[in-house]
Amino acid sequence: MKDELTKWICRSVRPFTIVADVGLTDVLQTVLDLGKKYQDLNITDLLVTPTTISKNVHQLAERYRSLLQPILIEQAESNCLCLCPDLWTDKFRKVNYLGLTAVFIDKNYELISIDLCCCEYQEVDKSGDSVLQAIRRQLDLYGLTSFMDNKKIVFTCDRGPNILKALRGQPIILCFAHRINNILKRCFYETAKKKRIILASTTPIRQQKKSKLIIESSSDESLSEDEVKTPSPLKYIESNTSFSELPSKACELVDIITTSKQLVKYCGLNKSIQDAGGVVLKQSTVVRWLSLSNLLESIDSSYEHLRSILSRSSNTKQSFKLNKINIDGLKDLIRLLSVFKDVSVLVQTGTRPSLHMAYIAMNKLEHHLNGNDVDENGDFIHIDDRHEDIAHSYIRQQIDEILGLKTEQHELLTEPTKKKHKSMEDQFADPDDNSNIHDIHTLPTASFRNDELDRYLRMNIEDIHKIPNPLPFWKHYQQKFPCLSLLARRLFSIPVTSAAVERSFSAAGLVVTERRSSLDPQTLHDILFVRSIQNILEQNQNFFS
Repeated sequence: MKDELTKWICRSVRPFTIVADVGLTDVLQTVLDLGKKYQDLNITDLLVTPTTISKNVHQLAERYRSLLQPILIEQAESNCLCLCPDLWTDKFRKVNYLGLTAVFIDKNYELISIDLCCCEYQEVDKSGDSVLQAIRRQLDLYGLTSFMDNKKIVFTCDRGPNILKALRGQPIILCFAHRINNILKRCFYETAKKKRIILASTTPIRQQKKSKLIIESSSDESLSEDEVKTPSPLKYIESNTSFSELPSKACELVDIITTSKQLVKYCGLNKSIQDAGGVVLKQSTVVRWLSLSNLLESIDSSYEHLRSILSRSSNTKQSFKLNKINIDGLKDLIRLLSVFKDVSVLVQTGTRPSLHMAYIAMNKLEHHLNGNDVDENGDFIHIDDRHEDIAHSYIRQQIDEILGLKTEQHELLTEPTKKKHKSMEDQFADPDDNSNIHDIHTLPTASFRNDELDRYLRMNIEDIHKIPNPLPFWKHYQQKFPCLSLLARRLFSIPVTSAAVERSFSAAGLVVTERRSSLDPQTLHDILFVRSIQNILEQNQNFFS
């Protein structure tokens, strides 16, 4: 068996890891089972033609879609469905695709992510109206257009103008990771190749003027909202600072980045660094989030190896570039970017909810940039009192909506409750003990039900539930807090980034390769959908039941 697998891998140029693929294991097990049942089998009778496989991919995808439709409708009816739309173009045939990923928390409080489509974009242009038509056409396949019309579906997307125009009037969450990426690109002149860069500096005056940011158009297909020149909302004088007029320390840091990029492009270094036991140098690209941090970290890790290799090299130009890198400045940049990198990884998780992490990430970045980090890992960031009151008010409004309360009751109950100083008895009180609530039977039913938030705030959460994923907690307490648990499902169904659809495009890039560039777009669409469903069924065989 070992020799046959080796011959197959070499002859067909397959990766070595294919022997660990679960699909190959399942196929071989099926063959063994058939061999036990039917003693005399010819292997050629078991295998099917490529055309048969292609047709079966579509049939399997259609069967899965019919099974998925009632599940999606149920989630939309509960306001627990979020969609992540985006556009992508393959690099071989330049075919445009519309990607649509569905994210929701099911009744079992499991986070589900499904690649609904990566289908060919067949509209006449990429205007907002055309993108909207393409999105509605895909939603119509699952009977979801009415829910979109009633604004019961939330969308998480980047700041592409066409996507924003298409989703105008819909509940939208803008991708948090894209905003971080755009901030860093702006800060370190990574937006595009530019002939002229002018930074906006702000000096208050009485007259209302516009602050400018002049850049060359980005090479990205859809320009981000962050890279569009917009007028300042405040009254600032028009005052421009060119790159040459920046402070010496700022120029030094930008020079470190420029030199590092030039050094990484020097051919032949990585092989020598690896032979010396160092870490390979990594490229930086403007379209990949925080790759600049990886580049600087790789240079810092292999700095001594680089110095040794370049000192023996006849290329004095590259040695001179290394001398231009201030090692202290390099480490400062790495420390600055490390928290951005941690935050970006934190919010782009695909295994647990991420919406609530946006507030934590913002606080962590604020403390980091102000230089007053008290917790290196950001585990204990306290919520500002103002934000706490706003959150409590919002939660009460949502509970009222779930209970279907009248407007008068809504206005009465949405007012935030004032904080009470806890006595020693209160701190050790049983959260299930309602003996301290006077005349409980005389309270209105709605007021008693809206007590869920108060009871939750008073309870002591067990250590077993103090984990990064909040879903097990709400699953455990869904009977005790029915309204809050449903609200948790709704909110945690919303990803704070569009990373889900980006992962779908990454998978599409693995399918549409140079060897398979002629693959029909509909087949790609079906393959990615079946792949997504199979990943879910591996974790939960009863997903459709």
